[in-house]
Amino acid sequence: MSTLISDMQAASSEILKRKQLKDLFNTTVLHETIMQILDIFMSMGSPHKWVGYLMPEDARFYKLVKFSDSDSTNISDTKFDQLMVETRAVLSSAEFGNIMGVSLKTAVDVLMEDVKAQLGEGNLSSGMPLAKLLPVISQIISILLEEPSKNRFIQVIQDIPEVELFFTLLYANM
Repeated sequence: MSTLISDMQAASSEILKRKQLKDLFNTTVLHETIMQILDIFMSMGSPHKWVGYLMPEDARFYKLVKFSDSDSTNISDTKFDQLMVETRAVLSSAEFGNIMGVSLKTAVDVLMEDVKAQLGEGNLSSGMPLAKLLPVISQIISILLEEPSKNRFIQVIQDIPEVELFFTLLYANM
């Protein structure tokens, strides 16, 4: 997860280094800026970056459960290793990368709706200094860390038809 955060910070820095805190941002400029950050982030690293973000490099290192019976350990290890292989295959697939792209773009749209709602459409349409926007965006983004069942971003993403289809097909093939 630290690599994900680091890569997102690098993408943000790349775009925001061209901006000044006094620069005025309206709805269009804010959306374009966030999409530029997202585009840089999505182009960073390998096409299989999601594996690195979401899975440990050596899954056996993270096994916390030890069984006393050696036969059950071997069966458990085999099942666990198979699960890790299957998970890596899904996370490194082009389809998963596409789903992540669609999901992140949808999250940007939800973020924009929340910013407009919090600041008022009129306030943002005339432009607002970046210095005043950053705390609002930071507050809204902190919601991403909330419980998934209460998280509006996750609820919107799971209702995207492409996401629903991806997981339907994934579970159907299990």
